Amino acid sequence: MAFSQIPSVYLAFARTSFQMRMQYRVANLAGLTTNFFFLVVQIFVYTGFYAAAREPQPLSLTDIRTYVVLCQSFLMLMPLWGGRSEIAETVKDGSVALQLVKPVDFQAYWFADALGTAFYYLLMRSLPTFWLGKLIFGAVFPQQLDIGIAFAVSMLLAICLSIAITVSVRSVAFWTLDATGVNYIAHTVITFFSGLLVPISLWPEWVARIARWLPFEGLIDIPFSIYLGTLTGVDIWLAIGKQVVWTLVFIGIGRVLITRGFSRLVIQGG
Repeated sequence: MAFSQIPSVYLAFARTSFQMRMQYRVANLAGLTTNFFFLVVQIFVYTGFYAAAREPQPLSLTDIRTYVVLCQSFLMLMPLWGGRSEIAETVKDGSVALQLVKPVDFQAYWFADALGTAFYYLLMRSLPTFWLGKLIFGAVFPQQLDIGIAFAVSMLLAICLSIAITVSVRSVAFWTLDATGVNYIAHTVITFFSGLLVPISLWPEWVARIARWLPFEGLIDIPFSIYLGTLTGVDIWLAIGKQVVWTLVFIGIGRVLITRGFSRLVIQGG
């Protein structure tokens, strides 16, 4: 395959992934309903919490409402929460062996596929959910254009980091065949330390300090903190730099796991 053809090949994978999801319109409507249900529940909980709070909180109630709307809007863009364990499934049924004869990179293929899915969810899930949250609960836009640009960059990196982590975690299927247990453990840890359930700025300081040393805040808390203006100035670019570094680290981990996993298949005659 000519080098000039490589970008168009992966673009085709992304387009195919997008088109495939477009066929499931009823499922998307059900997903929108689910996202909105959890959005309402979380906002009601936070509203009650803030009404009972006797001390000032690091985030205003408007900020919290916007944070929850952002979580429910952009959650499905990330394969950690928005997709099936297709990597593990291909290993389990043996179809992953077909990747050995294809002139494409397995890891790059999954990145392209996941990015196509993310673009679908951006149009069909994120935008409708956000506008509902804005109209009903008063979610706000970024106060400045440069903040919005920084958020867009950080959100794109969050998606790439999510893909890199997902590929790494699910590549464990090369050794366990059924990676369900590993996926559940990873999903629980990542969901907690990403700030998806509760913004990290509301955590006790000692727990928040642990989260700051882990890569998972780059999935949720960093981009949404940029959006809300909690991170400002040089801290924004330091946070984005952290996302870049951890994305490269997990791409490297995934590369090692996939390479050794394919070698193991060959050794076993798979």
